[in-house]
Amino acid sequence: MHGSFYKWLFLPLLFALLIIPVTANAQAGVALDTLTVQLWPEFDQPSMLVIYDFTMAEGTSFPLNINLRIPVEANLIAVAYAPSGNLLNVPYPEPFEEDGWQVVTITIDTAAIYHIEYYAPLTRSDARREFLYLWPGDYAVGIFNVSVKVPVDTTEYTTDPQMREVISADNGHTFLEWGTSNLQAGEQLPIRLTYTKTSDRLSVSDQPLETGTVDESTQGRISLSNYLPYILAGLGILLILTGGLYFWQTSKGRPGPRLRHRVRETEAVGAEIYCHQCGKRAQPADRFCRTCGTRLRKET
Repeated sequence: MHGSFYKWLFLPLLFALLIIPVTANAQAGVALDTLTVQLWPEFDQPSMLVIYDFTMAEGTSFPLNINLRIPVEANLIAVAYAPSGNLLNVPYPEPFEEDGWQVVTITIDTAAIYHIEYYAPLTRSDARREFLYLWPGDYAVGIFNVSVKVPVDTTEYTTDPQMREVISADNGHTFLEWGTSNLQAGEQLPIRLTYTKTSDRLSVSDQPLETGTVDESTQGRISLSNYLPYILAGLGILLILTGGLYFWQTSKGRPGPRLRHRVRETEAVGAEIYCHQCGKRAQPADRFCRTCGTRLRKET
């Protein structure tokens, strides 16, 4: 009986020991299809803006959590994804420190481009700046690309590995580009940038103001035609109220005099006047008797 009991107790333990390696291997098998790292030195802060854009390898099962390491002194500012071209924020827990790194945990729910931004400090010596970026090899990467945006007022620069210079046809900015492929999990990749800059001016101050074409479909534009009926209706109501107020003010003092005038006319019409000399009846407007010519006496 005791042997049978221990046998049934041993089976769940054996199953747990078998499932743990499977789970670990599944996480270890996670890979990135593409990873683009953009380095923008002194763009809108006197530091290095590091931008990740990555996609998961084909066949990845969702959802899953991935852990990406960034420098311990880095300032993480954004985690997002682009399901339809526009970036949307992705909730994430507070990064934790481990072995001299910050670990960022991201929940991947769908096959889309995921986006991370953080700032890291530059090493400065007068006009000379240096920055060492290190991909820590968290996951295998199919295609790895690097793009460096050369800051304004830069007189010379060097990179390791050596990158090719590309001039943007849109705005004339200078970029340095380099890429590789088939990075293995755990394979680290250092990228060093050194440049000389004659000022502390940030690149964002050199960006042209994009005005674009403003028409009826421009978002946020207020069209007068949309509000014209309401404006006309408001003016009409205002005119009616103003006219009513004016009529009321001008007619407020008239009833008294008109009433008194009517009373007097009534009294004048109702009173009969006779000549005190000959007794003949006179008209209300007569001053002298039409028969004898005597001046009429009117009661006051």
